Amino acid sequence: MTSHFSRVAFTYDRTRYHPPEVSGRIATALTAPVEKLFRDPLFLEIGAGTGRIAVPIIARGYRYIALDNNPAMLEVLRQKVAGVARKARLVEADARELPFERASLHAVIAVHFWHLIEGWRQALQESLRVLRPGGFLFEGWDQSNGESEDWRIQQKWQEILAGLGYRLVRGRHQARLEEVEKELVRYGLEPRSKTVAEWVELRSPRTSLEMLLERIYSFTWDVPEEVFRPSVLELTRWVEATYPDPDVEYPIHWQFVVRSSRVP
Repeated sequence: MTSHFSRVAFTYDRTRYHPPEVSGRIATALTAPVEKLFRDPLFLEIGAGTGRIAVPIIARGYRYIALDNNPAMLEVLRQKVAGVARKARLVEADARELPFERASLHAVIAVHFWHLIEGWRQALQESLRVLRPGGFLFEGWDQSNGESEDWRIQQKWQEILAGLGYRLVRGRHQARLEEVEKELVRYGLEPRSKTVAEWVELRSPRTSLEMLLERIYSFTWDVPEEVFRPSVLELTRWVEATYPDPDVEYPIHWQFVVRSSRVP
């Protein structure tokens, strides 16, 4: 995963973003409950990436630790917060071995993270270890509503792969969220989910194709190169034949969901 994200850090940053008003709602949802209970709280985000969650919170002046194991991702984030990072720290480290003392943080944030890491249970244990009593674990994810042209293109790629004898496995993110929820309940916590923002993204077929070509999605990573290469060539031809103007944008309806757990 690390080498992959090093190669596509800037593409990832350009294609995986939230509109400003959505970023603001997410930031409020993650900070308001903590600020009500703790003075000058300290936040940690594991798997911070290029900072789509971190930047608006850092800009509000909160103490924030953005942790990732990929230096390319952190470099993009460093450039984005250069003028507002007075209370921010960027840390290159493994979420399974957090370099922080027990009960030293007020909130830990993990967005689209658990399905990306082997040994997620260890990362979860570490996240809970560093939280002080009464602190919050926040998990977040984007969730699309209904079908879209973007989804249609992904489905076509899946069909092409099947024709080449490769079965694409999808749904790992949702399956992992369910596993994590069960683990949290086993720890005696009470995770609660809430939709905190809704928006419409306009995305062109060209961008949808680019995101597959660059292997932005985790479901693309295991596809062998000898299968991946001919499949995306065929998909490119299909997109060119199906969409007379591949730069015309189509709507995708999104929600952002936050699941919060408070430690005793």
